[in-house]
Amino acid sequence: MKRKFKLIFIGILIIPILSGCTKEKMELKNNSFTVEYGNVISDKAEDYLKNDADFLKNIKVENLPKNEKDKEYPSVGEYEIILKNDNQKEVVKVSVKDTIAPKFKDLKEKYEIEYGSKMNIKQFSVTDLSKTEISLDDSKVNYKKSGTYKAVVTAKDKNGNETKKEISVVVKERKSDKKNTDSNNSSSNGKTSSSNKSGKSSNSKSSSSSSGASKGQELDSKRDENSYIDFNGGANSAWSGSGNDLEEGWQDYFK
Repeated sequence: MKRKFKLIFIGILIIPILSGCTKEKMELKNNSFTVEYGNVISDKAEDYLKNDADFLKNIKVENLPKNEKDKEYPSVGEYEIILKNDNQKEVVKVSVKDTIAPKFKDLKEKYEIEYGSKMNIKQFSVTDLSKTEISLDDSKVNYKKSGTYKAVVTAKDKNGNETKKEISVVVKERKSDKKNTDSNNSSSNGKTSSSNKSGKSSNSKSSSSSSGASKGQELDSKRDENSYIDFNGGANSAWSGSGNDLEEGWQDYFK
């Protein structure tokens, strides 16, 4: 009887020891994880542990952070996720970080502005999950002198991420200057037109003068070929006929 009792007692002691030797332990994939801001933190044990599926069924994931107000994800910060079953417990650190810079929406390369005006910073907009501030460095822009200048617009969120873009600022010509320029151009065009008319008149006179000279040359070239003779072997020439005929011939020639 005593021997039987001893065997039962030994069996009671051995069973817990054997069960303890065969019990599976939690095996973490990592002690810490980083999650980008805007994503949810997983509530699934398989994302944190390497254990088999049957073991993971009994794991509870606790202490998940609450979502940010009016959003479906938690705010930037450090959190501790607890993994446990009836006999074990593990803690995993999760960091939620914002590493994405703001993005400008419909940003143009060139902006035109009236002479003497200022760039309105409200015309710039960005998309970002965090609160963002926009600033403009227009120190190189002379708003009282027409021309093209460079400026830099910057968007920075509350977590320190920022985006910078260079833009061109075109300051338009002052209205009074533009009127004077238009007036000068109009006056210049008028003078050119008048000069052209004057040129036409002068050309007309020239043409008339040339025409007259041409007619005169035609008259001078007319003579009676029958009254012109060669003598002395062609070394000299004279008009033939009597004295009166010669005189009349010369007179006809110089008419």
